[in-house]
Amino acid sequence: MHGARMRMMFAIVDADGDGALSQTEVQDFVERIFSAVDEDGDDSIDREEIRSFFHGGADGTGE
Repeated sequence: MHGARMRMMFAIVDADGDGALSQTEVQDFVERIFSAVDEDGDDSIDREEIRSFFHGGADGTGE
């Protein structure tokens, strides 16, 4: 990541806006991503869930 994208990502993760990332902020960010990928909520991610996440839905339509 470069420039504006890196600043945007940092701003999203830096929840309290102090200009530094705490361990809690990073863990919360990773947890949100994990939850978004874990479609069936079983606290594990399989290849199909990863594929679905990056390709826009279980049926490939983005829904």
